[in-house]
Amino acid sequence: MSLVAPLSPFFLKTEGRALFSVFYPAQETLTPKGFILHIPAFAEEMNKSRRMVALQAQTFAKNGYAVLVIDLFGTGDSAGDFSEASWPIWKQDITSACLWLTEQGATVITLWGQRLGTLLAMDFASDAAFKINHLLCWQPVLSGELFITQFLRLRLAAAMMDKNAPQEKTANLKQQLLDGQHVEVAGYSLHPDLVKPLLALSATRIDTGNVDHISFIEVLSSPDKPVAANTLKFVEEQQSKGKSVTLSTVVGSPFWATQEIAEVPELLIESINRLI
Repeated sequence: MSLVAPLSPFFLKTEGRALFSVFYPAQETLTPKGFILHIPAFAEEMNKSRRMVALQAQTFAKNGYAVLVIDLFGTGDSAGDFSEASWPIWKQDITSACLWLTEQGATVITLWGQRLGTLLAMDFASDAAFKINHLLCWQPVLSGELFITQFLRLRLAAAMMDKNAPQEKTANLKQQLLDGQHVEVAGYSLHPDLVKPLLALSATRIDTGNVDHISFIEVLSSPDKPVAANTLKFVEEQQSKGKSVTLSTVVGSPFWATQEIAEVPELLIESINRLI
């Protein structure tokens, strides 16, 4: 699939920080159908996903939507080191990005989150000063504690391959973070103020009542593979409360975790179909 050159990248200045950003203006229209802000995946998952994110942003733009893609503070090409990043700082980054979009004419905004970016988008939308009409969620992470546990296991797996490395437990690593210590995992130094809020954060406890609609899209490796149980449960619970939540699936490679860069064309189409 060929790439279309977007508007030149720029640095969005926020609270003295510079966030690497790319804006994809809506094509062939002076008035965009809507404005979309991408909230990226976490750590190496973000890097693996850049190709698909760029393709999706271009697809949105071709269909008349304006899209802003940012690297959060301490990630990608933005200012700062990952070890300095915290959950509150990332929420401030989203606030600045939304403000920039309002300056471009946005009155309502769609937050397009991927993986942990989904949980960040939900948490932000729960008390946002901006009108968030839609949460578009790719392969959503719904439990911060479960995600952090799985991430910490990368360190345990690496230690098992090194007989000289101390044999640790995830519970010990979590306690170090709760005690205010940084913990390094797979080359990423986790700040306690990034992990502490996550350990207590669950989508089931986030009030997204001020969001008009939530769209979940899961990528399945085969047609007969079931949707993640916690995702299905969350959607059913929200629907039972009368909330507008949809769940759809596409078949393809888990591009955020594959060794080689992968594309899922069906996801591009389904994401367009989910826009409201």
